[in-house]
Amino acid sequence: MTAADCLCRAATEKLDANDFTGAIELARAGLLRDENHPGLLQVYGLAAYHLGEPVDALEGLEGASVIAPLAPVSQLALADLYLCTGKRKSAATGLLFLAEPGRCPTPLLPDLARLLGKLGAYRSAFKVCRRLAKARSWYHPAHYGMAYYLAKLNKPIEKWLPHLRAAVELAPGAVPYRVALANALGNVGRPEEACEVVRDVPAAALSCSACLKRLQNAAEEAGEVELALRFRDRLREVTRRRCDTSERDCFET
Repeated sequence: MTAADCLCRAATEKLDANDFTGAIELARAGLLRDENHPGLLQVYGLAAYHLGEPVDALEGLEGASVIAPLAPVSQLALADLYLCTGKRKSAATGLLFLAEPGRCPTPLLPDLARLLGKLGAYRSAFKVCRRLAKARSWYHPAHYGMAYYLAKLNKPIEKWLPHLRAAVELAPGAVPYRVALANALGNVGRPEEACEVVRDVPAAALSCSACLKRLQNAAEEAGEVELALRFRDRLREVTRRRCDTSERDCFET
């Protein structure tokens, strides 16, 4: 084992411990001994990525990719960097490769789905979430992700409503899940059920004006005057403010 290999091992331990500053310092020291060490270049790139230094991160990860295949975690970081710099084709190449079964470790599937969604590859993102839900049925973001991406694919509500219900059942305290479910129920003519889903959700926890308006409408249709007034008052508070939830994070059904 060379001195560069030893430094790579130490830098990797720092990286795994989320000590990104320590990792990048050791990686730099190792690269002074072997500037083409693929492991050190990957650690350097990943540490820089987590430290918010995209130029250095790209330099390290692209340099490593020329010498040896990148680890999946490095491929994801590089794809994210490409997306942030407008290199969508390069990002798509790496992400769609990882989306094939068996190419991405299960713990990294949430990040893969997120980046595929960021790319706009909703069908692939849905498939990744479905695979994750099969592997970890208790993991509620996977169920929510399936519903979210099916909605983005303009599938009928009946196709994704069961996945949304599953997410709410697994994480009843997750307000975004409950709001999405209530909106969906309201849109299919079940305002009473919609009101029950969000009845005990504090109005202060809601910041999306579009969601509040839909919830207010559902409450009015159900004859829930007090609930409708609560959503109306909160809607007035957030009017003209930026919605905390971006458009693509809302279920538009």
